Amino acid sequence: MTKTDIPKGYKKLNITQPHIAELGPGYYKKEDDKLVLAFYVDKQNCNATGNAHGGMLMAIADYALATTTMKNPKSLVVTVSFHSEFIQAANLGELLEVRASLIKEGKSLGFARGQIKVADRIVLNFGGVVKKL
Repeated sequence: MTKTDIPKGYKKLNITQPHIAELGPGYYKKEDDKLVLAFYVDKQNCNATGNAHGGMLMAIADYALATTTMKNPKSLVVTVSFHSEFIQAANLGELLEVRASLIKEGKSLGFARGQIKVADRIVLNFGGVVKKL
């Protein structure tokens, strides 16, 4: 597959944030009423060793974190806290699937966590807190 092929079961994601759009096309699907995001690892996303750059993985994770805590697409949130653990490398051409879950929602803060996987391989664990604007 190339980065222009839409993965089976996914739809093209309309990315409005330029820093995320620069990572390449994104895709989404609903799974058990939860949003799943997907991105291919492209050459521009790789580090010197030819694997997905950690900054790219964290940017996608932060995007998923924010998206998961938003009530609707026009909601605005900012990240207050973000943490991640790199588990394994993701290689050029692989499809990253990003799943995040809302843990708790308060009046002004949302707490979520998730994982980035390639097939059944965990690449990144992440979590954080966002503030609703």
